[in-house]
Amino acid sequence: MSSNSNCASGGPFSLETIAAEWQANEHSKHEMRAEMMKLEVLQRLGEATGLVNAECKKSSTAADHAPIKRLNWDDLYEISANLMDTYTKEVDICLTELDNFYKKQYLWQEAAFTMDSHRGATRIGLAERWIASKETHLEYMRQELSSSARVIKRTLEDLSRK
Repeated sequence: MSSNSNCASGGPFSLETIAAEWQANEHSKHEMRAEMMKLEVLQRLGEATGLVNAECKKSSTAADHAPIKRLNWDDLYEISANLMDTYTKEVDICLTELDNFYKKQYLWQEAAFTMDSHRGATRIGLAERWIASKETHLEYMRQELSSSARVIKRTLEDLSRK
């Protein structure tokens, strides 16, 4: 039986089994949460959640006749607005860097294309000159052979007349 069928049938290595083991392991959950909370976005979200929780705890511990404090929506809005501003700025920075990388990549591609074109043209030029030189040499050899053949022919004609 393959590992895929074992995984699908709920065997010892199924996704469900692995997920259940991971969820049961408190240490893994705390490690993952600590690692994720290093992100500034999640820290700010944690602060906002903390404000909401603090207000809820204040109202639940107060005496029944005491007025219930309302959540300061302005603070919550300010935090979320700051969070969105930070996110937008970071995305803009990332997009600007990406755009700069694309420009550099384009310049590198153009430079490589220009160098390859020049190198190819140089090689073709060298081959063309070599071929022209060979053609000139072959033409010279043809003329020499033709001249030699005429001399031999004339000599044979002169010898056959005598």
